[in-house]
Amino acid sequence: MALTLGEFALVLRVGGMERSPRVQGERTMAEQVSVGAGAAAEAGHRYKKDLGLWAVVFLATGAILGPAVGFTPVSVLGLAGPAGILSWVIAFLMIMVLAMSYVELGTMWPRAGGVAYYPARASGPLVGVLNAWGAFIGYSLAVPSIIVAFVEYLSYWFPSLYANGTLTWAGIGLAFLVLLSMLFINSLRIRYMGEINNALTIFTILGLLIIVLALLTHFHPSNFSNFHGLFPFGASGLLLAVSATVYGYGGFRQPIDYAEEVRDPGRTIPRAVFLTMFIVLIVFALESFAFAGAINWHGMKLASGGWATLTGLQFPFVTVASGANLAVIGLLAVITTLIASFKDGYIYSGGAARVGQTMARYDNYLPPIFARLSIQGIPMVSLGLVLVVVAIYLVLLPAFSSLFPLVASALVLSYAPGPLACAIFRRRHPDEPRPYTMPFLSVLGPLAFVVASLMVYWSGWTAIRILIPSVVVGVVLLGFYRQTRPITRRDLVYGAWMPAYLGVIALMSFLGGSAFGGRNVLPFPSDSFIFALVALAFYYIGYWSGVHWTGTSITEEAHQGTLAPAGESA
Repeated sequence: MALTLGEFALVLRVGGMERSPRVQGERTMAEQVSVGAGAAAEAGHRYKKDLGLWAVVFLATGAILGPAVGFTPVSVLGLAGPAGILSWVIAFLMIMVLAMSYVELGTMWPRAGGVAYYPARASGPLVGVLNAWGAFIGYSLAVPSIIVAFVEYLSYWFPSLYANGTLTWAGIGLAFLVLLSMLFINSLRIRYMGEINNALTIFTILGLLIIVLALLTHFHPSNFSNFHGLFPFGASGLLLAVSATVYGYGGFRQPIDYAEEVRDPGRTIPRAVFLTMFIVLIVFALESFAFAGAINWHGMKLASGGWATLTGLQFPFVTVASGANLAVIGLLAVITTLIASFKDGYIYSGGAARVGQTMARYDNYLPPIFARLSIQGIPMVSLGLVLVVVAIYLVLLPAFSSLFPLVASALVLSYAPGPLACAIFRRRHPDEPRPYTMPFLSVLGPLAFVVASLMVYWSGWTAIRILIPSVVVGVVLLGFYRQTRPITRRDLVYGAWMPAYLGVIALMSFLGGSAFGGRNVLPFPSDSFIFALVALAFYYIGYWSGVHWTGTSITEEAHQGTLAPAGESA
């Protein structure tokens, strides 16, 4: 049942939601409206603040340590040789500037599915709908790619599930069962999902550490000095490795997307994000280091120094363990990767559901029914939409290689507006309480936007040529928006930079280096440097547009009684 404005206010009071100490005592007009007893029956229909610090750390860590743990630490060695280990450190520094901007946003206005919330409030409906729809696509498509990776790894024991690079019909059938189990976990109250995730994430980390320690007992220092040393592919190889490792940290945003379910988000979110980033840096770097040292070229039936051949291994850690006569470790590697993939799937499906709920609840880009929460505080209708999208793509693209590039580019496309929104809010809402403030925003904000843009470009033309039209199609969702709010000329003028930005990404990807599937008119690595400069220009265009956009802002809506205060929801 939809809430009236007055009922909504009573829900906020009756529900007893927590507040940040810095906004205690501030009351919007919506909170002061008195209503009848009918709202009390709806008081349970809100997000539950069940997640403490370590639950949030394991949520983000679990999202990052997904199927990538079985592949990416080896792929970077195939791209750069031993220097690929350094790519984890470089990517960590690049992603940290992005993470800091989202931490400021997520602690200032904690919103479930916040990635769909902040750009719309900063730059208007056109930017908002393109960003929100792109994020929803990315989060939703992450789930089938994870499930396909899960079934592919399971085919190590059951070959009939996977053949010729794609799932068989038996594999697709199993994939649907895995999907339903993931959605069941998401239907539980967030506290229970968090407890399940805590156990599985701890097992994943312990499993990876055991694998690393075992491989270190078969360490070959010559792998770092022979075969052209640390940089067999030169600086360009290292840059290519960085273009792969930046995706490894992608789950850092989960604390932001679950922010309304976090206890004391102003303190918890910054600590959780930064702890997570350091944990995964150590885990990924150790994986690459141990693998590189444990390679027995002859035992693995590879040409000595054939770093590039590592990217073709279907089960990398099983292969290296077999070469070192560590069969039990190979078995543990398969089990650990399966668990890592499974938990990644339900985390991302939950994130997708919260993005969809925010698109309906705050942005009006989806019908109001998608904003509903169950008595357990779960966006079940939006979760149903995720189920439909995932099911369709499991049938249409039952191959990890066809899904992952599209997923990666869709996810990171929604990163770029974050630091931009952060800068715009600093200008438009300078007095808003900020439990965490991103340092050196004037320098790190543009840098974060460029990093996010490069991540999209590095995903490659094959993915971008599908992604950009898929995102632009999201403009049709403005039809739902218009039912509640008019779209003005200023909305379109000051939001025009976003479709222009998407068009330039597509053009430069098409003309760019062959390393990323382009026509090589702009060869690698000069293409990346040119693209970075173009992205920097769009940052300042987007900032100027957002500052001058005069649509309804978050502060104005709160005082009009149409939104709940930070951290509260209906």
